[in-house]
Amino acid sequence: MNLRCTPTAIWLAIATTASLRADELSQFAPLRTQILAPESVPAEMSNHAMYVNVMVNGRGPFRMFMDTGCSVTVISPKLAAAIGPFIPNAAGASVDALNGFGDMTAVEPVVLETLSIGGATFEGVEACVSDSFDRISEIDNRRVDGALGYSLFADLYLALDFPNRRILLSNQWPADIPPVRTVLPVAEHTDVPFVQIQIQGKTFEAMIDTGFNQDLKLPVGLSQAVRWKERPRPGALVAVFGEVDRESIGRLDGALSWGDVRQNEPTASVSRGSPSVGVRFLQHFCVVFHESEDRVWLCSSDREPIASPAERSIGLSIISDAAGWRVAGIIPGSPAEDAHVQAGDLVTRIEGEPARSWTRDQLRRWMNTHDRVALVVANDSGARNITLRVWSLVP
Repeated sequence: MNLRCTPTAIWLAIATTASLRADELSQFAPLRTQILAPESVPAEMSNHAMYVNVMVNGRGPFRMFMDTGCSVTVISPKLAAAIGPFIPNAAGASVDALNGFGDMTAVEPVVLETLSIGGATFEGVEACVSDSFDRISEIDNRRVDGALGYSLFADLYLALDFPNRRILLSNQWPADIPPVRTVLPVAEHTDVPFVQIQIQGKTFEAMIDTGFNQDLKLPVGLSQAVRWKERPRPGALVAVFGEVDRESIGRLDGALSWGDVRQNEPTASVSRGSPSVGVRFLQHFCVVFHESEDRVWLCSSDREPIASPAERSIGLSIISDAAGWRVAGIIPGSPAEDAHVQAGDLVTRIEGEPARSWTRDQLRRWMNTHDRVALVVANDSGARNITLRVWSLVP
């Protein structure tokens, strides 16, 4: 599962793919799914991720995000402690999971007695515990209790209705959704969905990853085989299970095609891991999955190509801090570097208000509509007022 930064790319991003090896845990579909009628569950959009409230073992609610790029449901240690003892898992004390860079890391397997989303209840859910959610909560400045993996919904139609901020669960084709704009066959690799997409006449498989909140991710090898309108340049820091790296981001020449849907000159990030299509592309649609049919549908009344706006930034990767936002890194060549902001500095005020009162989404909206951001930045030498211009990281 990939949780990354919003289009402004100014804070530390998270990518925590948890695709487990089949020889360690062979089945992640729930033992039993109970749903008496179609369910429409309100969802929260934050940082281009879709969150829903769930009950686990009759306790909660817990705040978890939808992650089709994750093969298994993953929960935080705090959620694990809140719900009490687990059913023993025959897989043993730990299993290996793939993180967002394709590297292996150990996680603890558990079985949840029940997990409920609205009126849909999943029984005997195999899951894993990862302390990465403590880091995600810190970066997001909101509590994150876990991620709901793709295989949880194997018995149902799952519709992620991004424009209307809801998820739909049913045994039949969901009612009251827009017309189908395109439908594609799904191939599953490590129990997550991949589809064929085209860029510049080249066809390749990409993961449908609702935990990745950019348009498109390309691995380094593939990025060298395509044409760029704006060549990739260093962007935000990316953190995965125990690792931190810096991604690059640029703008492709030509169009991204997914069946009958086009996005002209999309931005794309370059880092290790599988090619992926993320939420900033998917958010224009009601996306319907049905694992047993191995298909995905993009539903929308809008027939126009998908827009790909500029990547606007002030050049900071930041994480939540009790007193504001802590600078984790600086994008080279950015306004923040020109202003001599350094990793470890603390942003205490934004536009005259306490920095803690600003969410990521608020800051992104501000930068999308303003040319400057006024900050107070503090370190051991004291506090200073600076004004950073909003910069087109990728025009």
